[in-house]
Amino acid sequence: MKLFYFTLFDSLGYFAALSPVIVGALASDYVGRLNIALEGLILAGAFTAAALGARFGLAAGYLGAMAAAGILAWLADKFSQKSGADSFVVGLGLNMAFPAFASILSLVIFNTKGVMPLGHLLSGRLLPGVEPGSSFFSVFNLRYSDYASIASMLALAMIMQCTAFGRRAIALGMKEDAVLMAGLQPGSIRSRALLLSGLAGGAAGASLVASVGAWVPNMSAGRGWIALVAVYLGGRQLFGSLLAGFIFAFLLALATRAQSFLALPTDILMAIPYFLTAISMAFGPAFSKKNY
Repeated sequence: MKLFYFTLFDSLGYFAALSPVIVGALASDYVGRLNIALEGLILAGAFTAAALGARFGLAAGYLGAMAAAGILAWLADKFSQKSGADSFVVGLGLNMAFPAFASILSLVIFNTKGVMPLGHLLSGRLLPGVEPGSSFFSVFNLRYSDYASIASMLALAMIMQCTAFGRRAIALGMKEDAVLMAGLQPGSIRSRALLLSGLAGGAAGASLVASVGAWVPNMSAGRGWIALVAVYLGGRQLFGSLLAGFIFAFLLALATRAQSFLALPTDILMAIPYFLTAISMAFGPAFSKKNY
């Protein structure tokens, strides 16, 4: 039972940083332009949180991370619209360019290209002194940054599900002509949806920095791609996408804990969740009545 509690605790922590990115991916999918650049945006948010947080504190770093990633996503979308460039290619370019860009900035700001410890940015836990995973209630002894990340996810979800803008974004993805007939500008709606997607990536990046108390190169660790897969597996619905993300987080946590009692190479255990996800993507359409 204790193993289950620890696994659930680990999965909640992983899911906390992943959840806003899933909603951000869903927001971009609603308007028909899935944000491929989420991986780079998470890194942009993480580095901004580390750089600003090191000087002005965690709160400033968190807000700066969201602003930086949001503006970056908005600019990338505007560039695609104005130049006619394929948004998919622009997003891939951002994913490939930012790790190198962050390495250069890290050398300038932190005087290192590697890991930069920032212990004063490490977020505290909700219940200090309680061992995480020791009981069912201690499973929820996450860091404050994890709860901030979940709050960001809920706020973004409310915007997309319960506001006029959210309904217009969904309508745009379903039938752009109807949006034009209503006198609305599809480009403006799309840009704002991509801006929200960037804000989500920034929130996730800041949460990662606060959860480890350091800047770590490539610390996004595929979360942007996982969020895109979760949207696909969740049927492009909010609850289904979040559920798919949590299942992946649980499998990853289980693979991590399994290293203590299974005599298998670590690389194989850590690859299992990704392998199962790939299988789901490959064979999912064959068992679905909906054409994605």
